[in-house]
This record gives sequence, C-alpha cells and structure tokens, in this order.
Amino acid sequence: MKNILIGNGITIQFGGSDYLNSNILKRVVNNIKEESFPKEIYPMELEQWIQYLFSQLNNILDGVYDLYVVTESDNMALSDFKQRYKSRNWYTTFHSLGFEDYFFIHNLVCIKNGVVNPEKYNTREALRVSLLDSIYNSGKINMIHKKYPLELRDYFQGYNNIFTTNYDNNIEVFSDREVNYLHGAFHILDDVYNPDSLRNQLSDRPLDSGLIVSGYDHLYSNALTTYSGETKDSIINMRKSANIAISKFVDGMQTKPELMSEIEEWKESDNQIVRNMYESIMIKLENPEVSFSEYDALQKFSDIEGSITILGLSPNNDNHIFKEILNNQRIDEIIYYFYDESEGNRVRNLFGNKKVTRKDVKKFWEQF
Repeated sequence: MKNILIGNGITIQFGGSDYLNSNILKRVVNNIKEESFPKEIYPMELEQWIQYLFSQLNNILDGVYDLYVVTESDNMALSDFKQRYKSRNWYTTFHSLGFEDYFFIHNLVCIKNGVVNPEKYNTREALRVSLLDSIYNSGKINMIHKKYPLELRDYFQGYNNIFTTNYDNNIEVFSDREVNYLHGAFHILDDVYNPDSLRNQLSDRPLDSGLIVSGYDHLYSNALTTYSGETKDSIINMRKSANIAISKFVDGMQTKPELMSEIEEWKESDNQIVRNMYESIMIKLENPEVSFSEYDALQKFSDIEGSITILGLSPNNDNHIFKEILNNQRIDEIIYYFYDESEGNRVRNLFGNKKVTRKDVKKFWEQF
C-alpha cells in the first residue's frame, strides 16, 4: 500500500511567498494595522501582544523562564525551542520566529506573570484565529489548485491514501480524491459551531452564546494550531476519550441497570462538566450512533501500512506525526523529500532502523 503525507511545501511551491511563515506573521500585523479583520473576534491590541512576546526571546534563551515550565512535555518543548533559536542573531524581527512558537511563548509569559483563564485562554484564542485568518488569506489559499500542473493529478492517483497537515482543500478539489486532514480543515466546522453536533445538543449549547461573524466561516473550523505535537495530540485525543467514556457508561448501564441511579445524581451536579457528561450519556442511550466528532484522519493514519512518501513537511514541525510513523511497525519504507541537506540529515535519526530514502524536493518539482 502506498501512502503520501503532504505539508505546507506544496502551498509555497504553487502559492508563492504569501504562505511563508514570515509573511503569515506579517499579514497578521498588517491586517490589524489596516483594520482588515473581524474586530469582534480579535482585538487591535493583539499586535502589541505579539511584539511583547517576541521581546521575550532572549529571556527564554537565557533561562529566565526555566522555572515556569510545569510539565514534562513543556520541558521538552523548551529544550527544542532553545536548540532551534540558539543562533539568536538570526532572529531579529517578530516574523522571524515560527508562528506556532508564539503559543509557547504566550504560555510561558502567562505562567510567569500569573495570567490565568479566562484572560489567558481568550488571548491565546485571539492569537490562534488571527493566524488562521492570515493563512486563509481572504480565501486565496483555496484557489492555489488552479496553478497545479495536470501531471500532478496523475501523481496523486498513484497513492492509496492521501494525508495532509494543511487546512486548505486544494488537493481534494484538484484530484477528486478523499483527503485526510490530520489537523482539521477550513471547510470543516468545529463541534462548537456545528448546529448538528452532539456538543450543541447539550443544554449549555455553546452555539447560542457564541459570536458568529458572517464571512469568516474559516475561523469557526476545526483547523488546529498550537505549539507542540504533544499539545496537538492532547486536543485531538480529548474528544476520543470523551466518546470512549460515554460508551463505557452506556454499555455498563445496559448490563447493570443499578448504575442509572448513580448517574442520575450527576444531573444536579455543581460541576458543568459532570452535568454535560450526564446529558451526553442520556443522548447516547437514545441514539447510539451519536458522538463527539473526532479527528478521524489521525486514527486512519495510525493504521496505514506499506510505504509512506513525505512531501513538503519539515522535520522541525509536528513531531507527533513523525513519532507515529516511527512507532508503526507496518510501515516498511519512508520516502522523504527534503528541501535542504540539513533536513535530510535530521530525518536519518527520526525513524530508527526503518528504510529511509531521501530525495531532493527541488528536483521533484522540476519534473512538473
């Protein structure tokens, strides 16, 4: 079986420099300066916050924030952050940092300064949607497939499964193939904003209180961005864990009806999460098919076998995906297209004893 995993490289190849990391960040600030953004969703003060976060780079590299790393995954993220930015003289502007690294800096700054929810969460959300808005680029990103050469369609047909970490639907529209979006997509509504979702069947229906700004549907999608593979994994697995728990309660109640009286007590709980669990179980009892939507593409990715081609995805990003490939014993060959030799060399150490074939992506694009 042949599988392919496609990253942002294809977007840059045919969409141009608009989709480079630096220009994504520049566009966030330009959108704010030109007031070309939904003010109801993210505020003008966000530009100042981004500049402040950038100003903390040297403090992080100098160890000022070491005491404020509270989890093992964050400790790993800090170590990786320091390693990537150790040549600090290269990073002299706010747009020279990786845009997802701003989530990590935001987290550290909030811990150090005692900023807690809801302010911490709301500011992070403002940062998240401003970045998604910039990537979306007024819808231009979904038009890139018009620049794809026809020969590329034949290339995609050679694979059994197509996976991507991108949010756009260019490959799906162009190839007329099913594409698995590992990190969500602009055209897929998040559960919170989907009126038909299980989440919006609960009594605290978030759609009723959510602010929906017309023309910005992409900001209400399930597109996922955060600062590390571990935190992405946590978000992705959250709904899966909830579905497993609800199903276990439903199955248990069918074999042990006495559990019903215990679960009924949750209905009047002071904890909203517990009340939601009760309602979810009751809905599941009535309709066994219903569940919270999951990032199903990641489960499918875990089950692949044979070879996998990795095109346009840097080993500096999404380490959880590379670990998934490493741990999948059914994958017997990896074909990795590198942009520069440093990427190619790093890949050698990522996949253990698996067979890895490295190829120059610049030569790959030349054939088209």
